Amino acid sequence: MAIIQKIRDKYAKLAGGVIAVSLIAFVVNDAFNSNSGSIFGSSKALAKVDGSSVDPLEFDKRVREYNTVFSISNQNREMTDEIRAQISEQALRDLVNEKIIDKQLSKLGITISDKEMKDVVYGTTPSNIIMNYPVFTNPETGGFDPSRIKAYEEQLANPPAQVDLNALEKEREQWENYKSFAMHQYKMQRFNGLVNASMYSPKFMVDYKMAAQNEMASIRVVKVPATTIPDSEVPLTDADINSYVEKHKKRFELKEDMRGIDYVAFDVVPSTEDTNTAAESLAKLKQDLTVKSGDQLKDFVNTNSEDAYRDFYFTKSSLKSVYADTLLSQPVGTVVGPYIDGKSFVIAKITDRREMPDSVKAQHVLIQPTQQMNDSAAHKMADSLMLAIQSGAANFDSVARQFSADKQNSDKGGDLGYFAYGQMVPEFNDFTFMGKTGEIKVVKTQFGYHIVRINDQKNLQNGTKIAFITKSLYPSDATETEIYSKATEFASKYKGAKFEEGVTATKMQKREADQVRVQDFSIGGLGPAREIVRWMYDAKQGDVSEVLKVTSPNTRYIIAKLTNIQSKGTLKVNDAVKPELENIVRMEKKMDKIVEKYKSQTSLEAVAQAAGQPVLAADSFTNTVPYLASVGYEPKVVGYSFYKNAKVGSISPAIKGQDGVSYMVITQRVPKQANPNEAAVFQQQQMMEQQQMQRTIGNNLQEMLMRKANVKYYNDNIR
Repeated sequence: MAIIQKIRDKYAKLAGGVIAVSLIAFVVNDAFNSNSGSIFGSSKALAKVDGSSVDPLEFDKRVREYNTVFSISNQNREMTDEIRAQISEQALRDLVNEKIIDKQLSKLGITISDKEMKDVVYGTTPSNIIMNYPVFTNPETGGFDPSRIKAYEEQLANPPAQVDLNALEKEREQWENYKSFAMHQYKMQRFNGLVNASMYSPKFMVDYKMAAQNEMASIRVVKVPATTIPDSEVPLTDADINSYVEKHKKRFELKEDMRGIDYVAFDVVPSTEDTNTAAESLAKLKQDLTVKSGDQLKDFVNTNSEDAYRDFYFTKSSLKSVYADTLLSQPVGTVVGPYIDGKSFVIAKITDRREMPDSVKAQHVLIQPTQQMNDSAAHKMADSLMLAIQSGAANFDSVARQFSADKQNSDKGGDLGYFAYGQMVPEFNDFTFMGKTGEIKVVKTQFGYHIVRINDQKNLQNGTKIAFITKSLYPSDATETEIYSKATEFASKYKGAKFEEGVTATKMQKREADQVRVQDFSIGGLGPAREIVRWMYDAKQGDVSEVLKVTSPNTRYIIAKLTNIQSKGTLKVNDAVKPELENIVRMEKKMDKIVEKYKSQTSLEAVAQAAGQPVLAADSFTNTVPYLASVGYEPKVVGYSFYKNAKVGSISPAIKGQDGVSYMVITQRVPKQANPNEAAVFQQQQMMEQQQMQRTIGNNLQEMLMRKANVKYYNDNIR
């Protein structure tokens, strides 16, 4: 099972990192006990970390922060259920980690001042997170402009009179969330920086690594695969398996509770009838779409389509469809479809085509109505200023600096730089892309009256206006009811011990999910499945669930059997993990038999002849890599090649490897050569070792801290 492989991987990493871990023992030693509590009490806590509670309100706020950062970083990409689950999981993990870090910083007497936290946002070199906030990018240089931070906050605090208050409040909340996220990340970075500053590679470690890189060996080897011993010669009992696990407790140590399930899934997918119904409904609309135009076309699309009408000229770069080439080449007036695009049925009408640029450079002056100047007065003022500019009585740049309400670019004469089609509000967009270079006009938008001049238009191409009517291809209520009934029938008929019988009788595909933790929001293969996780930690070994529902990426009804309960500590041998444990123990016993079988052989050739295996050669390798091209992954063979007490020309003892036993003879070992630039090489090597150590510790620090802390999750409170 995957859970045992995970343990084995972790154990291997632990063995390789013992020295590095010891270097930060002063930070992560036994300083993780606390009796502090939460003022909210533990009844609703999502988790407790050394007695300190993670409160639901705290968690909800953190999730909002992460949602904001995701939205900004991914240019408002759709927030799927999978992404929401990942964000929730990350938020909870970070909150737990911060509780641990706070305690460590407190014990070390380290505080982060209010001024330091303020500098994260407003300092001369603020956080990279703040520097990446799109509003603070200078369009001329493309770089971060710190002066824009205060200007932006002033704009949020003192908005124009006619601004959309809902949008304004949303933007304010977004900025507060973003700042809070940056400050939380800074605290963790400070702690990681503290740990990194403690990293040091002593001379003996650097000397060892340099010697390892320079010393080379050549060997001859015979590898006897474990498969040469039949399974029938290696009978196993439960006592053998239990004894092996007991003997290798460290190898089979779990750092946290785990659960595993077997399950069957009833997928809710559109039936043939659903597909035909969607296609027929669009086919009926096709004739009407052919004769509609103008406002009638817009109203028809908005009435019958799941997606609103877009008054937009598409190009090949902006039309995201596998049918883009076909649609953009059809004559005006053509109706295409019905066809399937993604998960929707579509019909499309080509309504117009014209030549247009792909980007425009323009400048503007914004005159906004205020309490002192009504809409009519603002319009007249814009007209007067435009006439002054056109007649030469006034300079556009000077007018923008003096009168424009758009303070983001007024100091640059209202220059907006180059922008793509569709980037501006529709009225502004239409004039700048449909007009001609040099043309000037007053354009009214939701923001007020703009005096706009088109300064340049680049890359003329055909733009095609297309009206789309879409109908999602989704299961009908009748289809979902039918599939739910089948799931309910299975759950009712094959309860408890009959689960396996049900899988066989219905020929359902049985799947498994393992390594599920109490704090998980998703399950591999199922996606977002918090409800199932909660059931797993409330159920008993062998319990079979009622019908459970997951909805992403598609609706599925699940019946699960809890097959594996593992608590923190030594792995418990049960039916779920026994098959893989049997393979491990059987492999060990087979290798013991091989060692016994060939113990009397005194030469490599004798072993090769007795085992019927070839003599392989590996030349001029170092001990920095555990893989030999002719032999495979055999770190012990590589290690023995450089063992100082191993004699050149003598056969080695039997070496148990990953999947067999190796016998080898070292044919040559070339010692380290003197280097005239030894000091410079040493310094470079020491720096590399230190950087590698920092990366290794940095990647595993959170896990190490978690392992030392007393963390308890409250399953029923995690939603």
